[in-house]
Amino acid sequence: MRIRIPVVILSLAVASSVYAAPAPVHLDKRGWVTDKLRDLFSKALKSLECGACVTALVGAKDIAILNKSWVLDAASSLCTEFKLFPSDVCSGLVYSQGPVILDSLLAANLLSGDGKYFCFQALGVCPATGVTSGSPTFPKPKPANAVAPAHSGNQIDVLHLSDWHVDDHYVVGSEGDCNRPMCCRNYADSPLTPKRAASTWGDYKCDSPIKLGQDLLKYVPNVANVNFTILTGDIPPHDIWLQNKDSVVIVEDVAYSTMKSGLSSKVYPTVGNHEAGPPDLFPTKASGGDISWLYSSLADDWSRWLPADAVNSVKNYGAYTVSPTPGFRIISLNTNFCYTKNFYLYGHTKDYDPNGEIQWLITQLQAAEDAGERVWIISHVGPSMTDCTQNWSALYYQVIQRYSPHVVAEQFFGHTHRDEFALYYGPGAKSTQNAISTGWIGPSVTPFTDLNPGFRVYKVDTKSWNVFDAQTYVADLDQAATWDAAGGSPNWHLEYSARQAYGAYVPIAETAPLSASWWHNVTTVFEKNDAAFQKYWTYRGKSANRQPACAAGSACPAETICNLRAGKSSDACGTTPFLSKREAEDNEDDVTGLHSMYKRSEARPWNKKLCGLSVEI
Repeated sequence: MRIRIPVVILSLAVASSVYAAPAPVHLDKRGWVTDKLRDLFSKALKSLECGACVTALVGAKDIAILNKSWVLDAASSLCTEFKLFPSDVCSGLVYSQGPVILDSLLAANLLSGDGKYFCFQALGVCPATGVTSGSPTFPKPKPANAVAPAHSGNQIDVLHLSDWHVDDHYVVGSEGDCNRPMCCRNYADSPLTPKRAASTWGDYKCDSPIKLGQDLLKYVPNVANVNFTILTGDIPPHDIWLQNKDSVVIVEDVAYSTMKSGLSSKVYPTVGNHEAGPPDLFPTKASGGDISWLYSSLADDWSRWLPADAVNSVKNYGAYTVSPTPGFRIISLNTNFCYTKNFYLYGHTKDYDPNGEIQWLITQLQAAEDAGERVWIISHVGPSMTDCTQNWSALYYQVIQRYSPHVVAEQFFGHTHRDEFALYYGPGAKSTQNAISTGWIGPSVTPFTDLNPGFRVYKVDTKSWNVFDAQTYVADLDQAATWDAAGGSPNWHLEYSARQAYGAYVPIAETAPLSASWWHNVTTVFEKNDAAFQKYWTYRGKSANRQPACAAGSACPAETICNLRAGKSSDACGTTPFLSKREAEDNEDDVTGLHSMYKRSEARPWNKKLCGLSVEI
């Protein structure tokens, strides 16, 4: 079994091992750093635990005080030397992400809690440090007997697109199973004869070729009369070691133009972690740094659909609010301010509400409550996900409790690439009666990794703005070679209707929406009926049948159900010890010596994160 660690963090941790050795007078000779690390690497790994992680960060900080480039150069060299990735991937990641990590370490107080916080949130090495963000301030108390409004009986179609991830460098016939994090491109060392040639429509280890997204948009009018579209983030591909300001702006401009020409409806977007170049890095007022170029570019792109006041709001930090019709409001958040791989966050860990976005959200929701409006919240990284820092997530959860179910009608997210949901509860027990809101996590357009491309159509009441059905459509990418051979196109089709699929287990009145209470009852069925749970598991992977099994009797079903009920990341289940030492008889013949030392204590392949880059060692 193998461990998965963000490659930049691993490389910097290794590089910082030099701190454990006495420094010679001529420390300015960079070669000395790498030479010493060869001897220190094994010692560092043998003590890789919470305390060792913090010590490594302190070492990296101390070296960075002298010269940041020493740490970066050593990290890049060792990433390549130990075959974590090809050299171009190693250098691209280290030199784009590493400087922000080092700046945050320099600003942090690593020995007073910040080190443990970093090692927990970014690596999962330390135990959870506990939620310390307290409670937000609300302008008014929650009204007594706050309830959702009645339904009108009139429904419209709303399209949900997520994780577009178009690859404008996709090469038909290139290697679909390569030695890099993302395939289907011509790399310098690509084989002349690929093991698995990329089809014209995509591959399970690649992002979307341009024509896949175009064909999806062409198909949508066949199954839905779309009133408007929500787009929950992530336009650029997963070539994160190559991405920069210029590359992402070009990809985003083209993608939004494609959507404008392919959809007759308005599109309400949100900003994903890949929208930045380099990806994931969104500076805050506390951290310093400038990403105004991205917000200006997005404001420009989104002005196709947004009114002037919303466009101006986007220029601040990517968030906005808009009212598509009287009595209804959409609030688009930039949840990259809670993303655990946004390394700007770790220099000021007590900045619980970066840029004041939570307080801004409260202001918008209070105005909506006062005006009697219903609200949808859309964002990319869902606050229920472990990818969202626990302190920010806890603040957000309290906001949902204050303004649900009478103001917040629904929430919509992306990021995981899977078809999932998350439930939010009022204070007290997680029960049918106490379930107050649903977070719908939309399926990705990209097939990366091991998923079918997909999209979703919601049937929505025009007064309550609650969802009455969620219909997910996919194309079976394993048939791509057949489409090519026949000169055809993807077999887009209805994968399932949530109302029909789960209504068979939890009957629902025709006049009732797919409420959080109903979904809670569905999860209760999952606990007792493995056939029902396995149906969910299949749909979670968009019927590609390529994700690991979630067998009855294993830890997987219980953890999955727990996570469906975890509207905040601190409630997520499945936290395990990071590593355990292998027994002598488990040792593998391995050039680096890394595999032989450690294995994962309890492998959880069902929770593998598909957005972001990790390394297996």
